[in-house]
Amino acid sequence: MTDAVAAAPHDTSPLDARLKSVLRIMPAPVGIVTSFDTDSGEPVGLAMSALMPVCLDPPSMAICVNRSGSAHAAMMRAGRFCINLLHSRQDGHMAPFADPAARAARFTQDDWRQHVHAVHHGVWYIEGAPAAIFCTIREHISYGTHDLLLGEVDDLITTASEEIVGWANGALYRPAPLG
Repeated sequence: MTDAVAAAPHDTSPLDARLKSVLRIMPAPVGIVTSFDTDSGEPVGLAMSALMPVCLDPPSMAICVNRSGSAHAAMMRAGRFCINLLHSRQDGHMAPFADPAARAARFTQDDWRQHVHAVHHGVWYIEGAPAAIFCTIREHISYGTHDLLLGEVDDLITTASEEIVGWANGALYRPAPLG
């Protein structure tokens, strides 16, 4: 075999650091996950790439939330959340949710709405987003610093847009077909 590639030397840095560097380059959908504080009625949210479909029967999604995060306790009390997938013209929504210093700018854009569905009344979503996926928490699993929340999809608001924003290499990107 003349085109053999030499094996890279084994990286001896800590496993969590090596995994973080791999996860950084691994493309993933990104969205803003929202809920509300049942005590104050105020919206809460966080930027997230740890989201995924679980199954279609019942329709369900999973998210992974750090228990020390500012939205975790309110989201657990509310028992519901919304995954807002974004298109590229909505990229300005990300910074206030990804940067704690920009927290005051959360929910200030004029396209934020409160859902009126009986189950999800009070949960905020972005009008015009490619998808707003409303879920009720059915299970949660604690592991390490995070809770994996399994949510049954109760409602879905979609647009005709097939474009969503993703996350890779520390930046937002637009996934595109290879061919």
